[in-house]
Amino acid sequence: MNVSHGRSKPETNQHETPPSLMQVMRRYFTVNKKYTSILVSAILFSLLTSAVLSLMTQSFHAIIDQFGTSGTIVNKQTAFLLLALMVFIPSQYLQQFLGMKYSELCDRNLRNTNFAIVSGIDKQLQDDHNSGDILSRANSDLVQINESLQNYFSVKLPQQIIGIVALAASLFISWQLTLFSLAIVPLIAFLQVRISAPLTRFVHQRQQAAGESLSVANHLMGGYEIAKAYKLGDLLRQRYEAAVDRAADSGIEANRATILLAPLSQVLLFLPQIIICGFGVYLASIHQITSGGVMSVIILSVFIGNPIGDLSSVLSAFKTARGCATRVFELWDWSPEPTGGTATRPANDLIRLSDVVFSYGDQSPVLRGISFAVNRGEHIALVGTSGSGKSTAIKLLMALYHKQEGDIEIFGHAVEDWATDALREHISYVGQDTYLFAGTLRDNVAMGNQSATDAQIQAVIDAALLQDIDMKRDIGERGMHLSGGQRQRVAIARAMLKDAPLLLLDEPTSALDTQSEAMVSETLRRLMDGRTVIIIAHRLSALRHIDRVLCLHDGQIVESGTHEQLMALQGIYYRLYKSQEADKDENCD
Repeated sequence: MNVSHGRSKPETNQHETPPSLMQVMRRYFTVNKKYTSILVSAILFSLLTSAVLSLMTQSFHAIIDQFGTSGTIVNKQTAFLLLALMVFIPSQYLQQFLGMKYSELCDRNLRNTNFAIVSGIDKQLQDDHNSGDILSRANSDLVQINESLQNYFSVKLPQQIIGIVALAASLFISWQLTLFSLAIVPLIAFLQVRISAPLTRFVHQRQQAAGESLSVANHLMGGYEIAKAYKLGDLLRQRYEAAVDRAADSGIEANRATILLAPLSQVLLFLPQIIICGFGVYLASIHQITSGGVMSVIILSVFIGNPIGDLSSVLSAFKTARGCATRVFELWDWSPEPTGGTATRPANDLIRLSDVVFSYGDQSPVLRGISFAVNRGEHIALVGTSGSGKSTAIKLLMALYHKQEGDIEIFGHAVEDWATDALREHISYVGQDTYLFAGTLRDNVAMGNQSATDAQIQAVIDAALLQDIDMKRDIGERGMHLSGGQRQRVAIARAMLKDAPLLLLDEPTSALDTQSEAMVSETLRRLMDGRTVIIIAHRLSALRHIDRVLCLHDGQIVESGTHEQLMALQGIYYRLYKSQEADKDENCD
């Protein structure tokens, strides 16, 4: 059965047209559709606030006109105005509170959705991108989206709704005065749109450069000792400063456009009121409007002018949100890790690879038709020079990567037929670069079986020769409070607790000193007992107890047998072994 599972790298063409604002907003609402009722409630309270405001304006209109004829403001209209005010205040509070609640819940949902998607990205796709850019998309871009839209849904959107109703009420009082005061709006709005147009591109460039700078910082922290040993401070600083410079340049351009919009907003806010006063006096002089009508239109112009005056900030916020959302949604569109088939239980104990071919992307094949089988309880070793395909074979068995040709059968099912999570339940893995999480020793060991009791966890801690460490001890980020040998034994204890039938070991002792290697080797023997084991071995002298050794060269298995049999062949394995022995003797001298 030949099944192709190649993964295409997502396009990153900077000239590709980004999604429109409507497309971004449609996806935003779709992702957060379970909170739509809250947004609808906020809009309904905005409409209620608008209706009450219109009634209040009409009452104020009547009060002013009656004061001009009777000289008093104490009447039914005044009482109605006070009653309406008692409804207006809580309604306005609820519209803003519900808008803020909607925004916060959307932010939480976006973060949770983002983490779930990022944690499920296909491994080969993840390898094609630097971690800093992924972290920038998953964190700072989401923050920008929330900051851009939160104020809109809690303040700006209600203001726009009130502004529309206020405009209708103002037109009803005096359409001549209202339209005359708004005559300048189209010109200002056109200028605002033109100036804000490049904001999306600037924001996208700024966030991309910020991701690059974060990646450089991650390299510095992750490889701190190497950076110090090889005096890479200046080189990394230059790369970091170059990325920060690009981010700053894009930020300056974005801010320049935003600043240019500010004076237009100021003009747009006050100009209609100045026009109303002047033209209103004229209309009153020819008896086209009363003094109460002029005052009412002036009051309504504030509610009309607020959303118009804030048009620049709203446009800027949407442009920022669009630029950041484009990057986030692009991340979400990367191919997820395949969930696999439906098989969840082993059908037999056999593991078999037949004519497996695999390459990373468009590169030449790393594995060139390898075939081997492993029976239950058998311990085999994969050896060979660097780049011969040993670790790749392990990753294919874990379904982290997907072959292009051939067959892989694990416990009686093709790897494609296994449900991916179920397959990994039957596999324990210990690598050479042990990754431990911040927390206690118990926390890290318990990850092998989260339902294990303290007694079970302590038992594997003792079996891994870690009994001198309190299980509640904080081991630090990446286990930095432990020695290299202790970290490796924690990983072994974690695999012991999982108790999976298939054990994959990727050079678990290669980075250890002699004393630490002896202790780790003892815990490995305990872990391997009774399990099917595939081990990538660096030190060939430790393979005498292995049932079978497979020697890889240039992606193919060129020799197979026990340690003694391969030594007798005097082929590639023999030369590798002799080379290591010579290096060992030289180091001893």
